Amino acid sequence: MQQQAIKLEEISIYGGTQTRAATNDEAIVHYAEEMEAGTQFPPNTVFFDGSKYWLADGFHRFLAAKQNGYEEILAEVHEGGRTKALEHALGANAANGLFRTAADKRHAVEIALEEWPDRSNPVIAEICKVSVEFVRQQRKRSALPQPTTVTGRDGKQYPARVKREPRGGGGGGDEGSSGGGKPSKKNAAAEMAFGGSSKDLEMEALAMERKGELSFMRPGDPVPSSAPGLARMAIAALGRISESDPDREEAFRTVHEWLSARLDPKESPKEDIVLAEQTIEEV
Repeated sequence: MQQQAIKLEEISIYGGTQTRAATNDEAIVHYAEEMEAGTQFPPNTVFFDGSKYWLADGFHRFLAAKQNGYEEILAEVHEGGRTKALEHALGANAANGLFRTAADKRHAVEIALEEWPDRSNPVIAEICKVSVEFVRQQRKRSALPQPTTVTGRDGKQYPARVKREPRGGGGGGDEGSSGGGKPSKKNAAAEMAFGGSSKDLEMEALAMERKGELSFMRPGDPVPSSAPGLARMAIAALGRISESDPDREEAFRTVHEWLSARLDPKESPKEDIVLAEQTIEEV
């Protein structure tokens, strides 16, 4: 391991190694201000596989440096590729850095279970720096197929002890089901509209994002946590629709109908509605 200054453009942040539930906009702004004031931050952690640097720890510091227009950042460089970076990222900040929330811990375990479904609960717990019971509960709630065998710390295969009842079974009613073998109204609507449950769609979207197949942001953009930030991200996504796309008009019409159904003329000034419609049309 060695420390060196690395250009931000050479560091990959889109390999699924950002394991928090969401980035914190306030933290990014605060870090950026402190950097400008001369505060020395700990070096970021990256893994180098010979061709690419994978960011494993320090996403908020990275985004703060990018916000300030810096060209490079100090980092500890370890040998390894995306998998090693992800293993490090899943347990990062367990005892230092920006405090991990309960949502961050759940998200980390979900990623680990999706990435390595055949690893035992103790192994996943050790990677994510959480309790074995926490992993056990997350595995039971997961929509992922349950393995029949798992790999222990010693690398040997063992029979899986967790048996998960089918969603909507006659048990105590899984979250997302209404019991009695009937899916909840929310999931039923999702299945009718998209051909899969809302949980299935969410897991599929997360998997595509981690593989780099799906991204609604421009490279380098922080993940917004505020309502206006999410709105701007949605507009940026619409801006990616090519003018030659035959479905472009239909896409904008869908957004227009969505806005019309939610903007109450009695409460919202007419000028705001017109501005919102113009924004969509100008994208």
